[in-house]
Amino acid sequence: MTQTYWMYLFYFLLGALVFFGAQRVPRGEWNDGYTSLEQTKVLLGIMALGVALHHMAQKTCAPWHPSKYTVHGLDPFVQMGYLFVGAFLFCSGLGLYRSVKTKPDYLRGFVRRRILPVVIAYYLSEWLCTGVRLAMGEAMDGLTVLWYLSGLHMANFNAWYAVAICFFYLAFWAAFRYCKREGAAIFCVFLFTLAYALLGALIDQQTDWWMQGEWWYNSILLFPLGLLFGKYEKQVTAFLKRGYVLWLLLAVAAAVALFYQSQWRIDHAWGYYNDWNDPMKVPHRLMCAAAQWLSAFMFVAACFLLTMKVRLGNRALQWLGGVTLEFYLVHGIFVELFGYNFRDISKSLYYIKSVPLYVCAVLGCSVVGTMLFSRVWKAVVGLTRGGPSRPRPLRAMRGVKIKPRVFMLIVAALAVMLLMRQLSGSETTRVMSGLEFRLPEGYAKRYSDSRYGAWEYAGDGMRPGNLVLDGDIRDDKAGNLATAEEVLAECDWLREAELYINPQGVRMVRGFADYAGHPERRYYIESAGPILLMSMIEDARYYSAADCEAVMAQVAAGVRRKD
Repeated sequence: MTQTYWMYLFYFLLGALVFFGAQRVPRGEWNDGYTSLEQTKVLLGIMALGVALHHMAQKTCAPWHPSKYTVHGLDPFVQMGYLFVGAFLFCSGLGLYRSVKTKPDYLRGFVRRRILPVVIAYYLSEWLCTGVRLAMGEAMDGLTVLWYLSGLHMANFNAWYAVAICFFYLAFWAAFRYCKREGAAIFCVFLFTLAYALLGALIDQQTDWWMQGEWWYNSILLFPLGLLFGKYEKQVTAFLKRGYVLWLLLAVAAAVALFYQSQWRIDHAWGYYNDWNDPMKVPHRLMCAAAQWLSAFMFVAACFLLTMKVRLGNRALQWLGGVTLEFYLVHGIFVELFGYNFRDISKSLYYIKSVPLYVCAVLGCSVVGTMLFSRVWKAVVGLTRGGPSRPRPLRAMRGVKIKPRVFMLIVAALAVMLLMRQLSGSETTRVMSGLEFRLPEGYAKRYSDSRYGAWEYAGDGMRPGNLVLDGDIRDDKAGNLATAEEVLAECDWLREAELYINPQGVRMVRGFADYAGHPERRYYIESAGPILLMSMIEDARYYSAADCEAVMAQVAAGVRRKD
């Protein structure tokens, strides 16, 4: 059976999972609990599954991947992530409003009860991902490890949601604590949301600090909209019941149309990152975000309208809806471990090219990982609360008890050992395929194995890109070529290609290729084996073309044969 048929089966099973156990409400009646905690948990379980499929789609068939590693099947999910996150944010706002209205003194101890557990989960995921990245061979100096352990630099890119939701929890608490009227409190949260989005639009995409890109704010307006819906839920529900079929059809049509319209405008009109020197970049980003806010709102509206007549629920979705934060923080590790590489820094643990098998492996391991992570997280949260709510000791093995405090000491000891290991990870020269390369000043090892090396610039005063030595030629081109003449004859993708012989007599071909829409400076170098590739992506958003050229020329001129 071909992969196409397996994907048909996958989508059939996905639909079956979502609607298994669903009950259609009889004509003339309504699912009055369509916004209840039970129903929203099921809905969030579906959205968590959608987020995981979105990240898997980005790893398998996103347009920026090398063609050799592009495998289609999950294409509909590539751009849908913000829709699923929008549902999380909307339900969070709705749930908080309901709680503050129905639970006396709900705001008392709010930071300890609601925010602190999320902060703990965030740090546990950061420390876990730092350890996994080190275990996979990423080279980090001691300072980098400390930044990751501090949480200010993010080892787990998917953990951004935990950071953002804490800010909005704080905004909710402050607004409802100090505003005398509910309407004023919700208005203040709206103002905070707009200020947060403006801050996100002012920050260019980067990979170290928080606010790394548009995904931090392109669905965030759904949080105050959830608060607003909670305030007027009865009136809105009564209105929707009148002409229900019409509203459902309009919501579905609007969600589809706005999704494609917003995506077209992002790709062809305004854009989040079209030109970073454009004085209109901030207004364009906000316009893109507004288009996606509207798209996400209509998507969420369509989902809730559907549940007014269809009562969703089964044990799998109920379980997943109860561990959405843990699942959200853990699944990305397995997306990378079974992808075509690990975060573009090393080979993956095991590359699964078949998309159906990849999905099964990622989801299966994510479920197990979520269970373990949830157990540790709840144990640590219990320690912060003390008293009778403290959880039972963790059972690492049958008949053996490990107290959470001891477990944390073991984790801390392992972290210190990994840190000490990395402190001695400097490298100034590299021998590969019989050639010796001397790294320029300011570069530090990022990853290295027998046939691959990546170095990142950590100095001051220049903006060159990451330097890569590739003995395997990991894209789909030139992997079996041996001489400079073969490169000149075969590499029709190489622009401005020319033969270069450096002062040590090492022959190579240099020129430019395109990589994900950006120029990549390449040197195909004759070695003791097949051609070796030295490359550097000149992404103008991050790097200076002149600095990239200077560094590459310096390294190429210094390559010599190792006797």
